[in-house]
Amino acid sequence: MNTRQVKHTIRKWVETNIPNWSGLRGAHLIGAVTTMPDDAVFPVYKDVDVQLIFEPGSPLLKPIGPFPYHLEVFYEGLSIEGGLKLVQDYESPEAVLANPTIAHHLTVDSLLYDPGGWLHDLQGAVTREYPRRKWVLARVEYERKKQKEILAQRQLARAMSGIAGEMGVLGYSYTCIPALLSVVTLRAPTTGSRATLRVSETVAQYNRADLYEELLGVLGVGNARRPEKVAQRLREGAEAFDLAVAVRRSPHPFQHKLHKHLRPYFVEACASLLAEGYHREAALWLMAFYMSSIEVILADGPDTEKPTFAERRTELMHDLGVDTAEAVSARYERADKLYNEFFVLASEIASRHSGIVN
Repeated sequence: MNTRQVKHTIRKWVETNIPNWSGLRGAHLIGAVTTMPDDAVFPVYKDVDVQLIFEPGSPLLKPIGPFPYHLEVFYEGLSIEGGLKLVQDYESPEAVLANPTIAHHLTVDSLLYDPGGWLHDLQGAVTREYPRRKWVLARVEYERKKQKEILAQRQLARAMSGIAGEMGVLGYSYTCIPALLSVVTLRAPTTGSRATLRVSETVAQYNRADLYEELLGVLGVGNARRPEKVAQRLREGAEAFDLAVAVRRSPHPFQHKLHKHLRPYFVEACASLLAEGYHREAALWLMAFYMSSIEVILADGPDTEKPTFAERRTELMHDLGVDTAEAVSARYERADKLYNEFFVLASEIASRHSGIVN
C-alpha cells in the first residue's frame, strides 16, 4: 500500500465512524504519513496516527480506567491509533503554534474531516507563523514541561512496578528528545522505532555525537552491540508480548500498544533495525514492549509462567545496569544532566537555524 492509498483508507475509516463519534469536530493525520510522497510504499509494520478532535462532554472523552484512552484498531490492513483531543487545543492559531504535537501537522496535507472548513482556515494561519522564533521557543518550552511531567511519575511507577517501573518512566521521558530536536530544526516530528536515529543524525550535524552515546548509556543500551543477544531478547520479547495480549485484565500504562494487530509494530520494526545494523536502537525499542509485557504477565498471567518471566525481568534489569535502587537513582541523575545539555543544544540550534525567522 502506498501513502496515497493509506490516506484514502484512513479518510474512509473516519467517515464510516462519524455517526458513532458524538461530538466529533474534526480529524487530521499526524506522523510520518503526512510527509511521505504519495507513491512511497508505507511500511506494513508502522501504525497510522490520527488526531480526533471532540467537543467537551463527548462520551469518547470519558476515561476508561486510570490511563489515557486511545482508539486502537485494525482496519483494512492498517493499524490505526486515534488520539483524542479537545477542540480547545485548536481554539486559535496561537494555541496550535505553541503545541509541537499538533503544529507541524497543520502545515502539511493532513486534513481528514473538516466540516465547515475551520481546520483549513486554521491551517493557513499556522503555516504562515510556524517558523517564527517565538513559536519555536514556545514549542521548546512545551517539550521541557512535558518531560518534567513525565519524570514526576517516577515515584508512582516505583510504587506500582519497582525498578522496572522507574526505568519505564525514564525510557518514556527520552521521547521528548527526538521531539525537541524536530522542533528546533523545523522537521516533522518523528516517533516510533526510528526516532532514535533522528537524534543521532541531528547531533552529528552539530558535532555533538557524544550526547547520543551518553543518551544510549543512560537508557541502558549503550553496550548492546551483540546482534545475537539483541535477537534473543527480541524472540523472548515477542513470546512475552503474545502472552500478555492474551491474558491482560489489569490496567497498564502501555496497554494501548498491547494489541495483537500491533505485533509487527514491535517485532518487525525491531527486526528491520537489526537487519540494518542498528543493534542498540533495536534493543531500546524492544525494551518498552518486553518490560511492559512481563509486568502484565506477572499481574495477570498463569502462575506456571510467572517464575520464568520474573527471572527474565531480573536479567533485563541486570543488562540495563540497574540492579539496585541506588543504580536507578544514579541513572536519573545522569539523565537530568544530559537532558539539560540537550536543551542547551536545542537553544543553540534555534539561534542559528536558517529556517527560523523573527
